[in-house]
Amino acid sequence: MSIIAILYYNNETNKLHEKRSMEIKTVVMSYEKELMQAEMDKVPYLFHPPKEFFTVALLKEDKQTLFSSFKTPLLDLNTTPYAVHQLATPINGVAYIVVDEDMSEREILRLKFIILFTMVISALFVGVEGYFLSRLLLKPVHLRIEKLNHFIKDSSHELNTPVAALMMSVSNLKQSSFKDIRVINHISISTKLISQIYNSLSYIAFHDIDEVFEESFDLALLIQESVGFFNEIASTKDNIITAQLQTTFVYMDKSRIQKVIHNLLSNAIKYSYPQTAICVELSEHLLTVKNEGIGIHKENQKSIFKRFERRSNAVGGFGIGLDIVNSVCKRYDIKVWVESIPNKETTFFLHFPITHIGVKD
Repeated sequence: MSIIAILYYNNETNKLHEKRSMEIKTVVMSYEKELMQAEMDKVPYLFHPPKEFFTVALLKEDKQTLFSSFKTPLLDLNTTPYAVHQLATPINGVAYIVVDEDMSEREILRLKFIILFTMVISALFVGVEGYFLSRLLLKPVHLRIEKLNHFIKDSSHELNTPVAALMMSVSNLKQSSFKDIRVINHISISTKLISQIYNSLSYIAFHDIDEVFEESFDLALLIQESVGFFNEIASTKDNIITAQLQTTFVYMDKSRIQKVIHNLLSNAIKYSYPQTAICVELSEHLLTVKNEGIGIHKENQKSIFKRFERRSNAVGGFGIGLDIVNSVCKRYDIKVWVESIPNKETTFFLHFPITHIGVKD
């Protein structure tokens, strides 16, 4: 639109200048004719103002004004936009015919207004048309996303009962006379993995409507509880989780920060090499979770926090764990970042701001 507008403007102004040039020549010729006629008739020349929008001045050889329809004194002829025509020989004492006009500026201004108005109307039309076309074309996508969201919510709701039943059954098996510890451990680990998946799906589906209960609690105790929960899962790869935790009281929703810790530990186990240590440290309001494994390349370290983003197909997952970490951290102004050396180690850092540090009741 801009290119068309510029081309149209240039074309129209060129036409306008050509038209004015021809009109000025006509005016000059008419005055020259009248001067010659008066000289031939041996009568004094009677000056008459030009018609329409032209202004004319007749000058002597020394450029002094003889006749003029200018309302103000003439400016320097060498530096003004006047059309100055010098007669071959003076006629009736007139050596120069000076012509000026003010219609071109008004017409150019009018042309600019028309072009600008047309572009604004066109842009509005294109915008409105684009809006309705995008709504029409994206409607099937919105419907699919809505169905997918309903499916996730329904699935999360339906998983709640069997997961709770499995957890209870494992607890009963451990207290019963059933002696095959290996089977019990497999069932326990599988149940915990299902529970972790359920918790992630549940947060994605319901976090916007879940009630938030913020309280002051010792973050170290919560992390210790999570480490105990994941130790059994880590043992399947002969990994061990070490924890060095300093008492740190924070004020936030305990269940949400627990999901953050669970997802960090789950990823640390998932992407670590077998028979390596996963180190968890908490001190000076800084939580670090370090593992030895495949690592994350520099260019991928920011995008891993996006939903459904997975940078490795070596292990399973939905790509929602770090999205949950990121969303909870944003809610509580927790600064989160990652440092990694590919094929060696990865460390996640969570720095809790002073504004959310609580005090023990």
